[in-house]
Amino acid sequence: MENVNLNISSRRLMALAAIASGLALSPQSVMAASSVQIVQQTGKVQGTVVDGNGDAVIGATVKVGGQKGGTVTDIDGNFTLNAAPGSTLEISYIGFKTQTIKVGKGPVKVTLQDDNQTLSEVVVVGFGTQKKVNLTGSVGMATAKDLEARPVANATAALQGVIPGLNIDTGNYGGDLNASKSISIRGTGTIGDGSKGDPLILIDGMEGDINAINPQDIESISVLKDAAASSIYGSRAPFGVVLITTKSGKAGKVQVNYNTNLRWNAPVFMPDMMTGYQYATYFDQAQFNGSGNHLYSDDERQKILDYQNGVSDVYVEKGSGGKWNYDHTYANVDWLDQYFKDSSFSQEHNASISGGNDKVTYYASGNYLKQGGLVRYGGDNSERYNLTGKINAQISKYVKLGYSARWTRKNYDRPTYLNDAFYSNVLRRARPVRAMYDPNGYLMNDINYVGVLQDGGRYKINNDQLSQQIRLTISPLKNWNIYGEMNIKTDYNWTHEATNIVYSHKMNPEETYAALTSSSQDKVYEYSYRGTYLNPTIYSDYGFSLKDKHNFKVMAGMQIESMDYRDLNASRNDMITEDMPILNLTTSTENYSLGSQYQKWRNAGFFGRLNYDYDGKYLVEANLRYDGSSRFRRESRWVWTPSFSLGWNVARENFWKPLEKYVNTFKLRFSWGELANQNTSGWYPTYQTLTIKALNGNWLQNGSKPLTSQMPSLISTSLTWEKVQNTNIGFDWGALNNRLTGSFDYYWRKTKNMVGPGIELPATLGTGVPKTNNCDLTTYGWELTAQWRDNIGDFSYGIKLNISDNQTRIDKYPNPTNSLSKYRAGEVTGNIYGYTTIGIAKTQEEMDAHLASLPNGGQTALGSNWAAGDIMYADINGDGKISNGSNTTDDMGDLKKIGNNTPRFRTGITLNASWKGIDFSMFWQGVLKRDWDPGENNMVFWGATGSGQWWSTALSHHLDYFRSADTPEERLGANVDAYYPRPLFNNKNHKTQTRYLQNAAYMRLKNLQLGYTLPKNWVGKVGLENVRVYVSGENLLTITSLEKVIDPEMAGYGWQGGMSYPLSKTYSFGLSVNF
Repeated sequence: MENVNLNISSRRLMALAAIASGLALSPQSVMAASSVQIVQQTGKVQGTVVDGNGDAVIGATVKVGGQKGGTVTDIDGNFTLNAAPGSTLEISYIGFKTQTIKVGKGPVKVTLQDDNQTLSEVVVVGFGTQKKVNLTGSVGMATAKDLEARPVANATAALQGVIPGLNIDTGNYGGDLNASKSISIRGTGTIGDGSKGDPLILIDGMEGDINAINPQDIESISVLKDAAASSIYGSRAPFGVVLITTKSGKAGKVQVNYNTNLRWNAPVFMPDMMTGYQYATYFDQAQFNGSGNHLYSDDERQKILDYQNGVSDVYVEKGSGGKWNYDHTYANVDWLDQYFKDSSFSQEHNASISGGNDKVTYYASGNYLKQGGLVRYGGDNSERYNLTGKINAQISKYVKLGYSARWTRKNYDRPTYLNDAFYSNVLRRARPVRAMYDPNGYLMNDINYVGVLQDGGRYKINNDQLSQQIRLTISPLKNWNIYGEMNIKTDYNWTHEATNIVYSHKMNPEETYAALTSSSQDKVYEYSYRGTYLNPTIYSDYGFSLKDKHNFKVMAGMQIESMDYRDLNASRNDMITEDMPILNLTTSTENYSLGSQYQKWRNAGFFGRLNYDYDGKYLVEANLRYDGSSRFRRESRWVWTPSFSLGWNVARENFWKPLEKYVNTFKLRFSWGELANQNTSGWYPTYQTLTIKALNGNWLQNGSKPLTSQMPSLISTSLTWEKVQNTNIGFDWGALNNRLTGSFDYYWRKTKNMVGPGIELPATLGTGVPKTNNCDLTTYGWELTAQWRDNIGDFSYGIKLNISDNQTRIDKYPNPTNSLSKYRAGEVTGNIYGYTTIGIAKTQEEMDAHLASLPNGGQTALGSNWAAGDIMYADINGDGKISNGSNTTDDMGDLKKIGNNTPRFRTGITLNASWKGIDFSMFWQGVLKRDWDPGENNMVFWGATGSGQWWSTALSHHLDYFRSADTPEERLGANVDAYYPRPLFNNKNHKTQTRYLQNAAYMRLKNLQLGYTLPKNWVGKVGLENVRVYVSGENLLTITSLEKVIDPEMAGYGWQGGMSYPLSKTYSFGLSVNF
């Protein structure tokens, strides 16, 4: 009875917590219909619900079939319910099959049977499926439910934080409509020169682009994380595999669905700029602190203040050469607010139809996504079109034929000048005092980007992708299947870029000249790409049992991959007219270019797998693959990649019986494998290549420029495969009738023979030293997933937590001096070495006293002219001076390890509940530990930098800088307890140090969703089957202690320390209708 009370307390606490916090997801059911029992009773029905062991089931739902409401069983499993004679009762509970009874006479005793859905649940693995209960590898899963109604641009964004070990990070381009996030599995795979550690992405068994697929076509996603799970794919998959399975038709009634959502996007984070007067005071102080000279006179600053306060309308004066004096203007503009809008609109529409019979099934869908960007001037937008079709036919008793096709088109359009140069230069040119228009009403294009964004031409991308698959399955005997697949993927990419000259106007507006922000010449650029990927695969599997205890399944096959592509690019200056920016209408005979290339690679692989289990208790799996790649020379072309794994379903042992009612699933797993890595950025890393260029010489020969060739660099003859050894230990559990489930994995992955720099040789060699296989690393970490799901009457709720961690240790790297600027053997990657900060000197006397305590050189190794407002660094090695020594681990002076920039403890939390058609969900994603060093010359973080006034900026956050106690109000007043040191166009205060080491950890409310499914008796009257309406939000709230100059997801990305296209928060309204 004590155990029962504990269970009651646990369930009630979980339910109350979910209700009180409003945390919810759409319901998850593990119930299955069972046989109908007949019980005689009239009027009021009384009864008891027990499990297979005869123990009371507390909180089981009992209701009259077809009606709402009902009751739940009490502490003893008893219930009382009004029900008319002949009616049907439904009894359900998480972890058990649903029972139905007809009301008759007498008391009711219902025995619920265990729901074996968890035992029969299958997981998609390489070249097949396996029952989850028999899985010995480490596989993470996501379903269509995890992606449902998320207002995101692609599946990658929706998966961030969903599967532990699947690491998804934002790149340099932030929220740009054409940006893509990086994907890795279990952290750093390789640091090899020219090697890549990306996972293999397969869509229905064929390599594909996860960013191009329609997220609503996805049925499930399996992430194969260890060698046992991924080794069947060989050298293409040493760092894991993402298997995406798309929806297929099912026999039965035709299912038609239409859903749509309308979205409104806004920047997640956009820093404010200083006012014009604040900026002028700040920059003037930075100049004066360094040189003793003023950048802005008191008169100029007063003019800026007068214009800001509406006292004067003068914001620009005459300059030299008939131009306006654009370097000394008096306006007040927040340029970031000008360049990026507060909101944009997007919309998505999706329709699908599926159905069939026992002979033929089909599925077809279409999707359209149109996104509006946040760029205010010129505008940016993207469109994605998806068409998918699948058909499967049972040709005969032994033969099944399937065909599928997916077509994707993506269009992207932005201003030509919204490029890398824009992000690199915009902050330094975004001085608040700079005006948008001159007094004649013309854009001041020398000092802002409005003109070039509006009129500087367009950059357009049009990418088409067609993936086709034909699959033949022959089953000559029971449990023997022969599969033949042919996968064909073709890519057609086209890029068009028109660059127009944008002009500035002199004081006499009829006089113009090419603006400083503009190119000095117009140009048309075209790029065309065509790639063809062919992948025939043949394999067969056979399963059999001996004495109903020894279960075997064997699989063997071969796979060939072929990739060919051609591209062509051309550009030429001097357009005849900007109205038709095409190559044919350009005229330059000097400024033009033409280039093309043809590339190809081939792979062949032979593979096999053996699965064995004894009575479902003891599990063994062995994989072996023999791979050959054209990327390696003949003598090193082929490689073996073996793996094996073991499992023990402990909960099926007899000694576990007493615990079975509490923990009904408990499985131990172990795996090991060695894979090879053929994923290289260059397709021929082991070959010497001779570069030949046409008409490239700088001299004339017979009236024309000659061909030129370039001596190839040296290639080591010993250059060979990187090897990856992967070990994984884990366990899975299911408790309280699988209401509480989870898994834990610990792993270490050793990457050996990575390509690194060669030994140092004399410069008389005349060329670069050849690279060689001389580096090793180990990545290690753990992953935890835990989920609770339950229901109380009509109320269902659940909570899911996943958290993972990984670090990478360098085991071998050629760094004989142990320089801190290179990888070092024995250390984890990402370590940050910096100085210890004592504080900011509040007076000159305090700084003088600090320098006097350093008799052997003070802080002169870092800078000179130390004064009040500067940083006081600690002499931690006691040598009487501040320096970094030799910048080596043996002599690092006053440096010490102060942090690590590796993202740690990646977390995803899902909370959900539903009640009578209402569903509510909340999903949080974050990184719980990460240090970030802004760096010395980070314009976004520091504002004024050592690169001088032309490479500095002024955000409002930078106003918290040191100002001495006697600073007058006209100079913004005193601020001796400031966060930032005094401003300088010098980096002596910006050294990596403890004071400014940032905590870049965060938790973000990735998705919040509220939906309502209309009652079936309502929608049925108008011929509909199901109607759901919902509102959803993305990136709604961020919790972080990072300084408010950058989004935590963008820390370490972008230009000038973080300038990039802002990430978006999204509000959406959606409708889903089933016919």
